[in-house]
Amino acid sequence: MDKWQKLLLSVALASSLSACVTQQYGKDNTPVVENEASNDEIAMTRISLGLGYLNIGNTTQAKINLEKAKRYSPKLVQVHTAFAHYYETVGEPELASQSFQTALSIKSDDPDTLNNYGVFLCRQDDVEGAQTQFLKAIAVPEYVRVSESYENLALCHLNKNNFEQAEFYLTKALMHSPSSDSVLQQLAQLAYIKADYKSAQNYIARYEKATRQFSPSALALAYKVYRAQGNTQVAKNYGAMLVKMFPSSYEAKQYLLNELARIPADDLADIYAQQQNKSTKRVVVLSPKKQANDANSSEQDLNIASFSTEDNQVKPVSKSESEPENKQKSEPVATLDESSQARIEQLPSMRSVPVHVVKSGESVYGIARRYNLTMREVQKWNRLSSRSILKIGQVLVLADPNQADK
Repeated sequence: MDKWQKLLLSVALASSLSACVTQQYGKDNTPVVENEASNDEIAMTRISLGLGYLNIGNTTQAKINLEKAKRYSPKLVQVHTAFAHYYETVGEPELASQSFQTALSIKSDDPDTLNNYGVFLCRQDDVEGAQTQFLKAIAVPEYVRVSESYENLALCHLNKNNFEQAEFYLTKALMHSPSSDSVLQQLAQLAYIKADYKSAQNYIARYEKATRQFSPSALALAYKVYRAQGNTQVAKNYGAMLVKMFPSSYEAKQYLLNELARIPADDLADIYAQQQNKSTKRVVVLSPKKQANDANSSEQDLNIASFSTEDNQVKPVSKSESEPENKQKSEPVATLDESSQARIEQLPSMRSVPVHVVKSGESVYGIARRYNLTMREVQKWNRLSSRSILKIGQVLVLADPNQADK
């Protein structure tokens, strides 16, 4: 389930508003129970239904239910954040932004709304605006998902090749959540990008200890890190595990074809090296308190470039859960069996499949409609979730890649 939908559904369940119940009597002395929170509860139910329809691509029924929710409780924050998600999904970013602003006009210091607005702005390539919202959320004293907002902010910078800012905020995220597997994997990738292979190896070890699970991208990165250090035997072990655990994954097929000659992190490493060859620019990192007090500060100096990788995604969070939940992953995971050794057999080369190059302003919903596909098909074939960020120039396959080698 889309984490956005899970967020609002969990809010709907956890926000069973404790109603003030009073008893009145009609003309016939029959007691009448009136629940003052009934409208909010009905609205929450409609939100749940609307997001459920949106998740399966039925946008008409989704909007009908959200409109009913708004009629029952027009001042409920969750109504407007749900509308924001709806408008973003159907490719109406201006209306989505207006919905977020309406939600914040109702409760300006709601940290979850601030974080989710930051997620939205990051998807719109507004790094400065996203940073403002993330740091406002972090500055709220009772906010418990500080690590996730710092990680979101880091990924937003990484999406623009702002490597130093990304490392700073990932480190902050790790301080708040030392066992976060996603943060550790991102730090391992960033260390690889900067050719700091020993640090990358240490982060990989911590990642494995924290999760005891692997994904294709994590195994591919581990292979590259050990290969770069000349430790070919350990590298081959990771390659063997990749093929055995995820034989149909893109990474496994690339390993068999060319021993992972290039992974997304290699493209970023080239960009980082080019940046290092140029004059170093001043990097300013902002504290959440200062950003919250002066949201329009002109002292931000962000070094912005272009970026595209499917592993870097910002995630909305929910105030309804007091403890961080396990993050949903956009790719499969499998428990590591350290004693297993895979016998690698060459797979036939993949046939070409139709692709689409993402252009400015395009969304998964719009691309799916253009090619008469469903959103779910496009997301599945490209290992995307509803929180994935499409980048200009990103290549999406328009057919099942698993059929390519048949």
